[in-house]
Amino acid sequence: MCGIAGFIGSDRALLERMLDSIVHRGPDGWGAEVGEHASIGMRRLAIVDPEGGDQPVYGGGGSLALVFNGEIYNAPSLRRELEAKGRRFSTDHSDTEVILRGYEEWGTDVVHHLTGMFAFAVWDARSRELFLARDRLGIKPLYWTTAGGRFAFASELKAIFQDPAVPRRPDEGAVARFLLFRVHDNTEDTFFDGVKRLLPGHTMTVRAGADGRGEVVATRRYWEPAVNPEFSSSRPDADYAEEFAALFDRVVDRHLISDVPVGVPLSGGLDSSGVVCTMAALARQGTDLHTGGRLHTFSALYPGETIDESEFIHEVERWTGAEPHYAYPQVDEFWDEIMEWVWFQEEPTIASAPYAYYCVYRLAGEHVKVMLSGNGGDELLAGYIPYFRSYLTSAIDQRRWGAAMRELVGGFDLYRRYGTEQIRARLPWREKPVPVRDLLTGGHTKHAALDYRPSRNLNERLAADVLETSTPNLLRYEDKNSMAFSIEARVPFLDHELVEHIFALPIDQKIKRGWNRFVYRSAMRGRMPEKNRLRRSKIGFTNPETLWARARAKSIAEVFRSPEFRGRGLFEADRVATEFDRWAGGGPGEWLTFWRILVTELWMQRYVDPARLAP
Repeated sequence: MCGIAGFIGSDRALLERMLDSIVHRGPDGWGAEVGEHASIGMRRLAIVDPEGGDQPVYGGGGSLALVFNGEIYNAPSLRRELEAKGRRFSTDHSDTEVILRGYEEWGTDVVHHLTGMFAFAVWDARSRELFLARDRLGIKPLYWTTAGGRFAFASELKAIFQDPAVPRRPDEGAVARFLLFRVHDNTEDTFFDGVKRLLPGHTMTVRAGADGRGEVVATRRYWEPAVNPEFSSSRPDADYAEEFAALFDRVVDRHLISDVPVGVPLSGGLDSSGVVCTMAALARQGTDLHTGGRLHTFSALYPGETIDESEFIHEVERWTGAEPHYAYPQVDEFWDEIMEWVWFQEEPTIASAPYAYYCVYRLAGEHVKVMLSGNGGDELLAGYIPYFRSYLTSAIDQRRWGAAMRELVGGFDLYRRYGTEQIRARLPWREKPVPVRDLLTGGHTKHAALDYRPSRNLNERLAADVLETSTPNLLRYEDKNSMAFSIEARVPFLDHELVEHIFALPIDQKIKRGWNRFVYRSAMRGRMPEKNRLRRSKIGFTNPETLWARARAKSIAEVFRSPEFRGRGLFEADRVATEFDRWAGGGPGEWLTFWRILVTELWMQRYVDPARLAP
């Protein structure tokens, strides 16, 4: 795990500033290659081959240089394959060198051979071309721009802005879509005008021209998984469960490759519980977690709050014999350090819930360097209540009337609760909150457009959420909050082999007889506590956001009445302040609407307003 950065052109001082700005991503060392036509470098967090994994790695008779952020889980088998083809290695077991030797052998098609999370750059001095690649699911970030007059890239936005020629202007369309529709990271656009993200499963080739600027000559999508639209299973449920369990074991096992201590965040939810229990079973079978035989779990607790998950967390701890560690996020702590938190997030967030991860990773940084997360399971396996609607429309469209009726009965307790909430919100005599659009100036709402219609087919909807609309923002939060404390976060649910397997399953292996994540629950029978495997509620890593907001309503109102906020020209400042006061006093509204406005303002104060960007 590292942070990488570079650009077309030769400027060691600029490259070092870029690398210094992301030292938190790699405090264990750094490396740079500054040539006549390109400069690339990295900050290293030493996880595999700590003694021999320095970067850049060189090849091609000295014409190739590679910097890499991530982890290649099939590096040992790839190395053997490449050695059999005659490729020679200079390191003991560096996965970085495996990528470069693979590039020498297969060229840009090396991405098809890699299993893992990655963002890497290869500079070819002979062809004067820079090749960039990002992993299939976009677990590792990679940003790029030509806004400063030359092509530049980095693992974090703050590194790109070390070049004073790159403007820090908000992208009005991205900001408006975020405020109105609660979406971000669903396209290549960032919140900064002219700064893009290389999309998941894509590569890019940049050529250094005579003008020294760099021209993007090719962008290619190299992975597009097939999705099975069929509703009904063709085999017994037990076969699917057995197959899933075996694959899940293999996936979690390869995510444990490391030469440093490994731990796991435990929310008490189904997905993180499964990761913890599988890790414990593998450790009993001999897998080394580099923790002296102990399994370290890290959880956020809220004693006395309705969102507290202690009962489910402790159930897993007893089942696995884990050594637990607890963070206790507090309202005063959050508001006191919110500007620092915004600094690490780099862009606005849909909610303040990722702060819980921030606290957990801060605690974990005292004990381990690698964490395996349960992120991605809900979007892959229909873990949210609204997915039941797509299940029902799938059944109706494929004339599975009996399945639809059985689901209405089996999931009635969930539907009733969800449906009651939806009906209550629409009762004609209830006072309605002001529409978000009325809180923005008209000149900015014109920039907002979102063409999103959830598919009636559940599997197609899940694929869209995983690849485009939901999982990308979760991965952004995961990366920012873990790397803030020099932690490598891994997400086994988003291993591309497991994703392809889940996408190929029929719909009724996702939801059946009132149970979502059906095949996963079936596979985990006897492998995790029944209390967790059969839980119906869902909370996850979050904060008591509404309570925290009302506790600091005065401070928030001051932001909404500040000269900076009023001078943006983006918000109807008086209306925002008035409506927030109504909500804080118990009136209609939704806190997350005001949060999006608040975090956008704080982000502008932190990233857009300063003459010079600094921590």
